[in-house]
Amino acid sequence: MLRWDGCVNVRDLGGLPLAGGGETAYRVVVRADWLPGLSEAGRQALVEYGVSLVVDLRPDREHEADEISPLPVPIVRQGMDPRPLQPAWDWPSMREAYLALADHYRAELAQALTLLGDAEPPAAIHCAGGRDRTGIACGMALWLAGAEPEAIAADHALSDENWAPFNEAWLAEAPDAAERERRRRVSQPAGRTLVDVLEEIEHREGIRSLLLGAGADEASLDRLVARLRGEP
Repeated sequence: MLRWDGCVNVRDLGGLPLAGGGETAYRVVVRADWLPGLSEAGRQALVEYGVSLVVDLRPDREHEADEISPLPVPIVRQGMDPRPLQPAWDWPSMREAYLALADHYRAELAQALTLLGDAEPPAAIHCAGGRDRTGIACGMALWLAGAEPEAIAADHALSDENWAPFNEAWLAEAPDAAERERRRRVSQPAGRTLVDVLEEIEHREGIRSLLLGAGADEASLDRLVARLRGEP
C-alpha cells in the first residue's frame, strides 16, 4: 500500500507473482481511488513517487466534487459512467456489473491501457473508489502481463479491505431494508469476481483482442506488458 494522504486505496501493481516465475515490476502502474482528494502532503507524495501521468476513469458528472487546485501532473480522462447502464447501480451481482462495464466501455479501457503504455513510468489510474472501473483496467493489464489469476484476485481484494470500514458505515446509514440490501450487494468482496470476468472475456474473445479491436495501440500494449514483466 502507498500512504498518500487524502486517499485510502492507493497501491503499486508491482510484486505480484507471474505465471512461470518472477513478479510484476514496481513503479510501472499505480492504482488509486479519488486522487483529486489528496491533501497537499498527498500530492507531494504523488510527485515524489515519480508519477508522470494520471488516467482518470470518471465521467464528467463525477468531477463536480473535485478540488479547484489541479493535480500537479498531466491528467487524461477516459470516462466510464455506470449510470447509463444501470441508473441506480442496482446490479444483480458485481459479475454483471463488471461484464457490462468491460463490454460497454471497451474503447475507454483500450485508450486507458494505451496511455499507461505510452507514459513515462510510473503512471497512475483511478476512478472514485479505485475498485471497480480501476480494477477492470488494472486486471486486464495484469492478465496481459501474465500475472497469476489468484494474485490478480488478491490484489483486487485489497480494495475491499481498504473500504470495509467505510462500507460498514454506508450500510448502517441506508434509509430502508431494500436500500441496505442493494448496498450490501454492490459492496460484496469482488476479488474473485474480477478474475471470473477476465476469464470469461478471455474465453469469449480474448482480452488482447478486445482491446485491440476497440482501438488500443499494439505497440503501447506490448510496452506496458514488458514493463509490468520487468523486461527491457
